[in-house]
Amino acid sequence: MKSGLSASGARALVLSICALFIFAVAGEALGQEALTAKALEGVWKITKVAKTGANMGADVHPQPSLLIFYRGYYSVIRDNSSEPRKPSPRPKDPKNLTEAEKIARYEEWAPFMASGGTYEVEGGKVITHNVVAKQVNGMTLTEEAMIQFDGDTFDTISPNGDKYITYTRVR
Repeated sequence: MKSGLSASGARALVLSICALFIFAVAGEALGQEALTAKALEGVWKITKVAKTGANMGADVHPQPSLLIFYRGYYSVIRDNSSEPRKPSPRPKDPKNLTEAEKIARYEEWAPFMASGGTYEVEGGKVITHNVVAKQVNGMTLTEEAMIQFDGDTFDTISPNGDKYITYTRVR
């Protein structure tokens, strides 16, 4: 089958298509901020938590949180409950708590999470190395999450892909 294009016309068409492709890819790359440790520096809060699989769902009004990244260090504090925590009642005798008072205190503090340490960025993921944590088992924990970064928001994606958390810059 014979084409209606001359050799120079075909070459011009191929070059035009290549140029369009290069500009499209470059434009897309320019639209996304590169993920660097410096780009993450600041104060963030969780604005959405989404889960896939058997526990599928999304919480677009999560409880308060703060995540601070600064010069290779991070600190995170958050309330993982789905609604505001209820305060435990004042104990009748603080030195001798009843079983019910112990359970009430546990339920108040169980959803609270806190940790801090160092972080690094490798490719499209952030790696945190805990130095201190609310739970003893978390004290030396290293965690990795894939990140999709876009200006004043970023999403972390758990290693198995079942949880997405959206963070929005506070400062």
